[in-house]
Amino acid sequence: MDRKEYGILWNKIIRFVDDFRRNPSEDKLKEPVEFTNDIAGAFYAGVIVELANEQNMAVPQWVFQKKYFLSEPAFLTELRGEYKIFVALETPLAFKVRNIFVGADTLFRC
Repeated sequence: MDRKEYGILWNKIIRFVDDFRRNPSEDKLKEPVEFTNDIAGAFYAGVIVELANEQNMAVPQWVFQKKYFLSEPAFLTELRGEYKIFVALETPLAFKVRNIFVGADTLFRC
């Protein structure tokens, strides 16, 4: 995923996360958003799992579809050396099982 794609994805998802946290509702989690990029789809599914767990809501079944799990590891930012290992280790399980490595504070907002 190049820098521009990542920026577009991040802006779209973080607006969704902020809206969800202001007004949590299981209805907002029920329908998948289609992405043309497999990495984006897997990342979004991980976000949904994290938000559902955060709010003690049911995790929607669509996030368990095979298309939301990558066969190859993907890091959403360019990392090198030991930092890559650190991010892989601290990535929340909702992303890690999808082969998406993002670090522990990905959805943290001030």
